[in-house]
Amino acid sequence: MRQYETTFVIDSLLKNDEIDEIVKRYERFISANGGSIIEIQHWGKKRLAYEIRKRQYGYFVYIRFEGPGSVVKPLEREFILNESILRYLTIALTKQALKAETVRKEKQKIAQEKEREQKAEKKKQDTKNDSIEEIKEGTSPAEEATSDKAPEETKTVEIDAPKTQEDNAEIHEEAQEEVKKAEGDTPPPEEIESDDKKEPENEE
Repeated sequence: MRQYETTFVIDSLLKNDEIDEIVKRYERFISANGGSIIEIQHWGKKRLAYEIRKRQYGYFVYIRFEGPGSVVKPLEREFILNESILRYLTIALTKQALKAETVRKEKQKIAQEKEREQKAEKKKQDTKNDSIEEIKEGTSPAEEATSDKAPEETKTVEIDAPKTQEDNAEIHEEAQEEVKKAEGDTPPPEEIESDDKKEPENEE
């Protein structure tokens, strides 16, 4: 079986649901006549090169399928009978066309991989630049990670506060009062007379 590609233009005034139903109808038709769908692309609404049935715009659809040659004429007849189809074109892909398609896809794949690598390298370079800027500002990623950790619990030890000058003055006053009290209990030296200094009593 050969590969074919068909492109048809649908009236753009139709609703999206109606356009989707038309595309599904031809997809079922190809499968029912011995073909298999390889790829379907909705190219969307585009301006026509010239007016067709007083329409300036059309909705383009591309279908690539594999099947017997007998499926092409019935498919084109279905296009003709459908008034919503403005134009259609079906061609058979040659070996050269298939080879060119394979090369094109391979180049496209390489370009996509290269683009992904460039994006990854750019992202890596941006991350590196951000790290350098953080280090210049005095904050490294490691320090930020450490600062995010919950602070460890610290044990508190109660220590008697050192005595202030007021406490020392109070203690000094209490000591002076104790001394005065002790001096009050002891008679002054003048009032104490020894037995030797007592005057003898007059004897008659």
